[in-house]
Amino acid sequence: MKVVALVGSTRKNSTTRKATEIVVKELEEQGITVEIIHFAEVKLPIYEEELAKINPPKVVQDFIEQIANADGFILASPEYHGSVSGVLKNALDFIGAREMSGKIAAGSKLGAANTVNTLHQICRNLHAWALPQSPTIPAAYEAFQKDGSLKDDKLQERLVTLGKKLAEELQRR
Repeated sequence: MKVVALVGSTRKNSTTRKATEIVVKELEEQGITVEIIHFAEVKLPIYEEELAKINPPKVVQDFIEQIANADGFILASPEYHGSVSGVLKNALDFIGAREMSGKIAAGSKLGAANTVNTLHQICRNLHAWALPQSPTIPAAYEAFQKDGSLKDDKLQERLVTLGKKLAEELQRR
């Protein structure tokens, strides 16, 4: 089984990536292969319908293929102005229901509940199943220890549990 983790941040040392890596570690311990797409490293062009449909650039073709070949997803985003990051929303605009229909998605974000709600709504529109567990990390800029774990043991456990739940759902299918 394969999961693609979309890290909706453009910062190299992002807390969004750190949070994602906690979930990824648990998935890998459950025997699931995870591929991380961090938008600090992968640069997609701004979505245009024509660009997506007629001769898309290789980076877009590769991205869509990675999503289509995944069994599940992690959608992780910082919260900007009460919603998902623009880079994650842009990436998801290239994806259709044909790539995500019936697949399981786990979301986490750094901020408040609006981003989680937006990610769940996007999943519903793409016919994917969003897990109800969607940990949030308030004040993420000060939430992590130097080793990448969270200072708050309960928050750390919520991300580990998210990885376990995603693995359980994938293995059940």
